[in-house]
Amino acid sequence: MEFQLAVSAPPDSHRFTIVIEPEAMQYEFPGEGKVVLAFRGPDAMLAELSHYPDTVVIWRPADTQVWATTADGKSEHIAGFADNPAPGLDTGGKPLDRPLRQSLEAIFYSQPPDHDPSH
Repeated sequence: MEFQLAVSAPPDSHRFTIVIEPEAMQYEFPGEGKVVLAFRGPDAMLAELSHYPDTVVIWRPADTQVWATTADGKSEHIAGFADNPAPGLDTGGKPLDRPLRQSLEAIFYSQPPDHDPSH
């Protein structure tokens, strides 16, 4: 199954980043202009999005490849590599003590309660 998600922003748009987890591939907007993400795998439609100030995180499903095509037509395989499975997520990946997503969110995306995104 394949699911596609297009992300675009005009040149005068608010600056934000798209991050594909767990591989942490990222694209900066509006600089990038447009990216089409293709999720390929048995559960491709189960991709999830988390929104943070200035960042949208896309969590790919287990055993799902992610391909990105940028505005210049360049297409590349950016996530979900069978020969390098994500621990705690992909078949063949090393088991973890706690879920991978929970660990990544706690380390990279959690904001302290008094966090002011305008600073």
